[in-house]
Amino acid sequence: MNNAQGWLAKDFNLSDWGSEGESSGDGWRVLEMIHIVTRGMLLWIDSFEALAIFGIVIIIWYSVGLEPKFKSVKRSLSVDTGVVAGSPESENITLEDEAEESLDDDSQVVASTTQQPPSSAFEAVSASTKVKVKPTFTKCFTYFGLLVGLLSAVDFVAAVLRFINWPLFSRIAMVTQSLVGVIFLPIWLLIFSKQLGRATVSFEREEQRRIQVDGCTDDEVAGLLA
Repeated sequence: MNNAQGWLAKDFNLSDWGSEGESSGDGWRVLEMIHIVTRGMLLWIDSFEALAIFGIVIIIWYSVGLEPKFKSVKRSLSVDTGVVAGSPESENITLEDEAEESLDDDSQVVASTTQQPPSSAFEAVSASTKVKVKPTFTKCFTYFGLLVGLLSAVDFVAAVLRFINWPLFSRIAMVTQSLVGVIFLPIWLLIFSKQLGRATVSFEREEQRRIQVDGCTDDEVAGLLA
């Protein structure tokens, strides 16, 4: 904006706008008014931009803090309820009758039959296991974003308080704008762009798994969640 105003002051005749060739200086007054209006507009735009950055990083920090640290995974297990095949209580020992026409009267044939355990002895038991869930964004990234948000909030407050003490708060706003706009915010955006891709892939994978789980049986659900 300053370059455009310099170009207007250099290449255009701002001194002589009168009808009779008098040097009224109306062009310089108009240029000064444009400078004041555009500077004030940019000042408030930068101020609300800092306030928007503060709101965004606070929302990200708060949402990551509300994410569950663990999730429960259900597994189906087949458990023996305690009926043991071949125990003395379950054995039925029968002795065959002596054959009347046997060559040896003293020989006896003993046959033991074992009862098989019923199918109800094995029951499907569902057990839940707690699994640690990775957060959407790392803790270091959220706290770094919180630092950027606090500096942006200071920038907004300093921009508003300029009308009370212009020299002091202008310096404070200039320092915070330099720190946020030149150093911290670009670094935060680079880290955010790197982690956002991983978070998107993880979210889509979880949604696909949830859709598959809705139409599966208990055994298939346990296999998908494993």
